[in-house]
Amino acid sequence: MVSILRKLLLTGLVLGGLASATPSIAADVQQVGREAYLKALKGKRVIFVPISQGFDLNQAWVTVWQRHAARYGFTLEVRDPNMNTEAGIRALTGAIAEKPDLLIVQNPDVQTYARQLKQAQDAGIPVLQVNMQSATQTDSYVGNDWIEMGRLEMGELAKACAKGKGPSTKVVWLAGVETGAANIYMRQGINEVLAANPDLQLVSDQAANYDSDKARQITATVLQQHPDLCGVMGIWDNAEVGAGAAVAAAGKSGQVTIVTNGAGSQTGCDSIKKGLLTVIYNFHADIQGEIAAGQISELLQPNRKAASVKDVFFGPITRVDKTNATDRNCWTLDELK
Repeated sequence: MVSILRKLLLTGLVLGGLASATPSIAADVQQVGREAYLKALKGKRVIFVPISQGFDLNQAWVTVWQRHAARYGFTLEVRDPNMNTEAGIRALTGAIAEKPDLLIVQNPDVQTYARQLKQAQDAGIPVLQVNMQSATQTDSYVGNDWIEMGRLEMGELAKACAKGKGPSTKVVWLAGVETGAANIYMRQGINEVLAANPDLQLVSDQAANYDSDKARQITATVLQQHPDLCGVMGIWDNAEVGAGAAVAAAGKSGQVTIVTNGAGSQTGCDSIKKGLLTVIYNFHADIQGEIAAGQISELLQPNRKAASVKDVFFGPITRVDKTNATDRNCWTLDELK
């Protein structure tokens, strides 16, 4: 009996000791690196100079980054030049003078901001470029592999418009801005596919400048010249809707394959369902935004000095057609908030 009581007493002492020790242990526990991570982001200032906040991809990025900023206590300011390159240069020059902790830049083309980006790096300001690169490489680029995008889109037409398969082997390339990085790199991918498929005939290569009305006009003119046109490829789904409208107006909806790329917004999937677009290669602006948010955190760390490393991150690409134009591949801004 004494032995049993002794065992119970000892057990109670051990359990009591553990219970009393638990709070002090918990009070001392820190997740490795967490405190330094939070401290590095809190109170920091980030400035974003886009091409225009009127684009769906820009709205997706900023929605994701604002959520990230609210969570970690840094500020995000958007200086929107609204498609005006001179205003963009002024916005970028002014931002550099203010010496923020990080600059995020979407370049209108490969040269316009090259000088300012170098100035920012020389001033010790980290620079993150998103989706549209400059000739000046900075700390990080997060966005598309545009050469691969060119291969994918023209490869789609190479299959649809192969000799003996479509109404002809005639295809159209609706460019964006001729000097834009997306345009330059996509053309490299396009050329590779054209070289491998010599029967394909590129009957029109014109810049629609991301404008749906201009895309509609170009496509309507080409259809008059080439009524047996087989395919159209473009650089942005919101613009190629105009091409789809021209094809529909000409009564060629079942004849012409329309391939483009896009940020993955609901409007793109809606355009596929309406028959205005055939295939969208979705580069997931929402996922790009999350990857860039990770880069924001890294570039704000004290051990990461401006221009010390040049990173490149390509996001995923998903082929979307009428079979998978669903909520899984199409986001709305409300869902990203």
